[in-house]
Amino acid sequence: MRTGRRHRSKSSAFPVLEPFDADKHSRRPRSDSDDVEPFPRKERKSYLRGTLQHTRHPAAAPQKLLPSPLPTSSRKVHSPFDHHHKIPVLSEEEVVPFFEDRVTAWATDPVVLDRLQDYGIPDLDGRKLLNAFEREVRSGELSKPTNYTSYGLQRFAQPHDRTSVDVIYSTIFFSWASRPANQEHFQNQLNISPDTLYTIERLMETTDRWFPADEFPEARMIHRKIIMHVGPTNSGKTHHALRALAAARTGVYAGPLRLLAHEIWERLNTGQIVPLGVEEPAPTEGGSARSRNPAYARPCNMITGEEQKIVGTNVPLLSSTVEMLSFVHGFDVAVIDEIQMISDPDRGAGWTNAVLGIRASEVHLCGEETAVPVVQELLKHTGDEVIVRRYERLTPLVVEEESLNGDLTKVRKGDCIVTFSRSNIFGLKRVVEEKTGMRCAVVYGRLPPEVRSEQAALFNDPDSGYDVIIGSDAIGMGLNLRIKRVIFEATAKYEGIGKMTRLSVSSVKQIAGRAGRYGQHQSPTDLGGFVTTIHPDDLPYLRECIAQPYQSLPYARVGLDKQLLGELSSCLPPNSPMNTLLEAPMFIGRLPAYARYADKFHLTAACTFIDYNWRDMSNEDRVLLLFAPVPWRDFDTTNVIKRLLLKHKTSMSVNLAHAIKSTNFMETLQLMEGAMQAQARGEPSKVSLSTTSKSLVQLESFHKVIVFYVWMSFRNPVVYADYDNVMELKERLEVVLNWCLLNLSKALNFSQKVTGPLVSKLKVAHQTKHQLRKESLLQRLDQASLPPSASLGSSIATSS
Repeated sequence: MRTGRRHRSKSSAFPVLEPFDADKHSRRPRSDSDDVEPFPRKERKSYLRGTLQHTRHPAAAPQKLLPSPLPTSSRKVHSPFDHHHKIPVLSEEEVVPFFEDRVTAWATDPVVLDRLQDYGIPDLDGRKLLNAFEREVRSGELSKPTNYTSYGLQRFAQPHDRTSVDVIYSTIFFSWASRPANQEHFQNQLNISPDTLYTIERLMETTDRWFPADEFPEARMIHRKIIMHVGPTNSGKTHHALRALAAARTGVYAGPLRLLAHEIWERLNTGQIVPLGVEEPAPTEGGSARSRNPAYARPCNMITGEEQKIVGTNVPLLSSTVEMLSFVHGFDVAVIDEIQMISDPDRGAGWTNAVLGIRASEVHLCGEETAVPVVQELLKHTGDEVIVRRYERLTPLVVEEESLNGDLTKVRKGDCIVTFSRSNIFGLKRVVEEKTGMRCAVVYGRLPPEVRSEQAALFNDPDSGYDVIIGSDAIGMGLNLRIKRVIFEATAKYEGIGKMTRLSVSSVKQIAGRAGRYGQHQSPTDLGGFVTTIHPDDLPYLRECIAQPYQSLPYARVGLDKQLLGELSSCLPPNSPMNTLLEAPMFIGRLPAYARYADKFHLTAACTFIDYNWRDMSNEDRVLLLFAPVPWRDFDTTNVIKRLLLKHKTSMSVNLAHAIKSTNFMETLQLMEGAMQAQARGEPSKVSLSTTSKSLVQLESFHKVIVFYVWMSFRNPVVYADYDNVMELKERLEVVLNWCLLNLSKALNFSQKVTGPLVSKLKVAHQTKHQLRKESLLQRLDQASLPPSASLGSSIATSS
């Protein structure tokens, strides 16, 4: 929490707007970034012909990845079952035959023996143990009723991914090899080295997590009431939980997105949430039920990985992202949103930790019915009271009889079109605006949350002229939108080269449920939502998903922490690659049948970078980088972040301005600021739509670099000390990103006055804008009784 004084320079490290030279910028070198064209010409023509095709993903330019000169577990990229046919879904009766029949293929695979050597088990001892394990399994010894549960054989009946069967065999092997009853046999009959047995024992002791609830002793010391609010989207489940939070003496909200944390922070501070026990007004004609009442306002701070908003000390309420929850401080009420994400392959561990670890007398879990069984399993032995409250949708959701049949002239006011590539978003935006004359707001993953919020505000404002919104599946979470109809451009999503994956039933329901949100439309009689598809071929699958009941989640995800990885590194051979350190808990330690480790595949590039560039850094720094917000596949972004990290390593002082000198980030920002100010003065712009589109890609990458710097600054403020200047640069960048999106609409030409939420930002000069920000900040600091920064008088803007 930033409560102390910060040192800052008296002049900004980042240049402000220079006189705009169109000729100079027209000769700017072409960007290396792929996907700079808003929509491929050939694909755009198919839309114009009215023969809209399913989501396409044009072949992107080959991504330049970081070098990998070190053997960072390259042989472990596949599992022994990668090249076999797809593993069927097993019934309980089929588990034992499957386990016994497949053990030979697993135990004789060279990958398994290589892995044991990586963990410090000599080749000869590893071969002996694997042979003995195979014999024991095939004899039926490990499948006896007394061993079935202790070894977790029931996990074979769960859904599988490409490594899960390998993981199950491996953890059973280590459990068997570490059993005290087997040690004498291993030494006397198999001649296994005592050092090997000791290594296996240490590895098991370090990675065993059979009772994950015991990892949170503070939460186990209190009796908690767990209230699950479950139901479909737009059923009011979160609303009821938030009312309990607004009435609490102390409390915390935790959600999946910074955007959601910011929304709850704002609503609590401005009295938009009616506390439980107070009669709530109904929606009124021309607006929503959400109005500001100072009598209901509750002081609330906000803490996320990239941002903090502190309104005061000793403030009773907190809004945060799930990963930023504190398990040390106690609360009266906690609200954990989107609980179904407990099974998310990448982030689910955050929700598991929250369920098990939050120290609150009353915990509200909001989300889908699918999460109920796994949460009940997690809490079975904790002594907590679990109450399940089920909700029905407040307004009807209707699947329309027909699709649009590829005809985008059928798009109407209040529609939300969902597609799954950035190119398609901008292509649809252009064609819809040409065909209908309506402007389209856009929302997609690369946009900063602040810009997504601005786009949502444009769509929600009936006077802005933005009547349609187009977005990715990010639209299904974190934004309150006045959507009347959701239109799926496709029901499959691109997941890799040549691979299309159908949306899950849960995802379809989540996205479709955004239509017709209660209290968000102009009249209380204007209730209900509709959903359809652009293509007729997608409509049957949409109907099937909406009609299907939710399927229970098979397991919760658990993650790794610094303490576990630190202890494990002392058990592994010296200088073990980072990937070995990350995968060892998954392949060695026991987990209960209802838990599974979060996926680590997205960290491959991070492991390569750490092994190649950060091998001599501390374990704490190496682990920290694993969780940093780095888009490792974005070449422009990772190149700059790499320079920041190398500076961190060599000088322990990181300056963003120096790291971006070799890029055209600042040049692009100044180019678009010049065009923005020219438009605000009513002058014709010399910047083309093509240049704006290309600049948008560059500025998105620039913003990710800044987010990384801010994230690291919160965790290492001495090394990343330029926080204040970087935050001012972040604000400039977000204003320009919004402006670029507005000006990509063909209906909005560059000489036209801009209206809506950005009008004041576009008309105010840099110096005035900074003065307003500075006064606002000083006022907040004064209210919070916090010492202001010693050098707030200087800024990026004033040097202009």
